[in-house]
Amino acid sequence: MLYKVLIDESGKKEYKSPYSQDFTSNPPAFKDYEEFWRDNYFVLCGLRVKQGDINQINKRINELKHKYFATHKVEVKSDWLRNPHQRKKHYFDVYGIIPEKLNEFGEKFVDLIAQHNNKLKLIGVIFDKRFYGDAKRRREEGNPLLKTTQLLFERLEYASGYNIVIFDQMESSLKLTIGHHDKILGIFRKNIGMEKIYVDKYTKITDIKFKKSSRENFLQAADICAYNIFRQFVEFGREWTGKAKNRNGKIKMNMYEYFDRIRCNFMYHPINKTVRGVGLTCLPDLDKINWNILEGCFNNKKTPQ
Repeated sequence: MLYKVLIDESGKKEYKSPYSQDFTSNPPAFKDYEEFWRDNYFVLCGLRVKQGDINQINKRINELKHKYFATHKVEVKSDWLRNPHQRKKHYFDVYGIIPEKLNEFGEKFVDLIAQHNNKLKLIGVIFDKRFYGDAKRRREEGNPLLKTTQLLFERLEYASGYNIVIFDQMESSLKLTIGHHDKILGIFRKNIGMEKIYVDKYTKITDIKFKKSSRENFLQAADICAYNIFRQFVEFGREWTGKAKNRNGKIKMNMYEYFDRIRCNFMYHPINKTVRGVGLTCLPDLDKINWNILEGCFNNKKTPQ
């Protein structure tokens, strides 16, 4: 079986100047220091779709775009949908769409991804920068982009089928021998610079490409999903602990609204249905937290975690 895996990122690849040890051991709450958490997390998100399902889903995306913009050639980016300046520049001024309709389109786009949760599967890798010291930050093992790339490649190696991997273009050129493109290929070919290696050779990846997101609907969908995963961790951290209880008296996990809507899209272990280490991993994986995100995803029945 052949799949395409469309990959995009959210958050900053770079480190800011290190925070004090107190910020690492006793981090502030999101509401008290939002900037700390926005700078701390980096997310790499892969959207995996079977080759045979691409045309049908792509057609639905194009139909949705045409309904709101009168063309399917509009590019969807999470920042453009949220940022007032970008909304005006890329949507209001170009297509004449009003704010209410743009908001409605954004909701429908997320809904379309969620509706295809059996065909559009997510692999999210989150990099928690505060646990990487100065020495490791200077090596590939501590590079947010390269380390999350390695882990995502490993996840694909353990999954069934073969994969064509397509990254959103990261350089001004699509050449494979420059900048981030070259370093990503170095991870694929030889795990260059990596200390912790669980897969010596990636046999399930048949090709790696870089593409402009403006020309690929599924890269645009990966961008939306990457941001929603980023927001989940920024707002609720690694634990997502909550105090509210559901009808059965069980503690409910805190979830960002749009993350909640795509949670059934995450890949999971076929036997025990766990997502951690399969469709969702936070580096370093310190506490082995089994995030309870698949409850109700299987025929409205409770999912074991």
